[in-house]
Amino acid sequence: MDKYEYYRGLPEVGIVPRAPHAGPLLRHVYEQEHGRGGFSGKVAHTYHLYPPTNWLPAETRALDGFARAWESPLAPIGGTHLLLNVAPAEPARDVYRGMARIVANATAAMNVTAPVAPMDYFFEHHSATMVFFVHEGRGTLETTFGPIEYRKGDFLIVPKGVTHRFEPAPGRHYYWMYESFGGDPEKAESPSTGRFITHSASDYRYPRSLDTRNEAGRFEIVAKVGDVYTRRVHPTHPFDVVGWRGDYLPYRFAVEDVRPLVADRSHVPPSGHTVFALPGCYLCVFTVRSVEKEGMWLPFFHRNLDYLETVGYHFGDFFSGGGVVGPGMVSLHPVGLPHGPKPRAIEKWLDGKAGTVHNEVAVMADFANPARVSEWALGLRRADYMETWSGYTTEPRFTWRADRLDEIRRTAERVADARDTLTPPQETETP
Repeated sequence: MDKYEYYRGLPEVGIVPRAPHAGPLLRHVYEQEHGRGGFSGKVAHTYHLYPPTNWLPAETRALDGFARAWESPLAPIGGTHLLLNVAPAEPARDVYRGMARIVANATAAMNVTAPVAPMDYFFEHHSATMVFFVHEGRGTLETTFGPIEYRKGDFLIVPKGVTHRFEPAPGRHYYWMYESFGGDPEKAESPSTGRFITHSASDYRYPRSLDTRNEAGRFEIVAKVGDVYTRRVHPTHPFDVVGWRGDYLPYRFAVEDVRPLVADRSHVPPSGHTVFALPGCYLCVFTVRSVEKEGMWLPFFHRNLDYLETVGYHFGDFFSGGGVVGPGMVSLHPVGLPHGPKPRAIEKWLDGKAGTVHNEVAVMADFANPARVSEWALGLRRADYMETWSGYTTEPRFTWRADRLDEIRRTAERVADARDTLTPPQETETP
């Protein structure tokens, strides 16, 4: 034994050899590599009691209709804003059999599931890394690297190809799930703000309590590649791992660990709240934060010319929603179509009725154009959502007036020399 303790170059848990592919232990355990980029990207090694390829050949078959709503056909979203009501739970459906697609582009997708049954199988997604957000529920995500306990408000990152199973606790469950086909989610960082805004990598919780299973039986694994689901059966438990080493791992990230950017004198754009960047998509979290004191505290009217904007509403009265949206709903704002605060929200701004805190949590995922919406999602839309902006055409303070141009010209002349109230007034010279 060494006299002192040391950090190793990569995280490791349990029984591992001296180095990957090297050492006498490899004659006693079975090493499996989980790697990206061929053999040149992020990687983790698991060490098994039994060969990972000990499947029963006669039991392998494709599954027809395993998750039909997950493969719901996609259509162009067009120039209409959509608001989707809470996804209904299908009877006796688990996390993946009840998965349903909402929107997708070539490299990313948003899905929803409301499981009401446990999984009697294990799952591997061979086409994407998955990012779950737990809107409702709690339980345990079991993985080959060990279990991860989760609860309401947690993100769960499940890397591509990792064998896992959800064990939901009793109660209602409702998750949003984002697929990243083109690469793994990267922690968003700005050169000007550093590594600890909007969160720190120290907030990630990786499994460390290895739960090795030395069990014989019939263990079913369902693997997804594209829209094909394949079942295979193993005679030993897939969590027969005695140790692992690497940096390609599942982990948990709690939404309360997001530390938002705030600015008293200007409104921070949505991109300032990014937590994860995915190829063709970025994930943002709007969370509890101070209301801007000097600047506009609700979003400016905008038309996003490159992204379809989705927002999943988790908690509170969303500051730009004007009481229209509620927890569990998902809004879709298509590329190029103007949108912004609802009339009731902007009235609060115009009348100076801001509070001190934005008491809300929402997850925004913006999908690069072209993005499409699923037929399944269209069946959940609220038909009158576009009408929630109708106050701009009916309320006198927003509608046409003959003197409007003259009014603005007079106002502009009156405030032309206005200075920011935080700037000291110019000193006058003493004669």
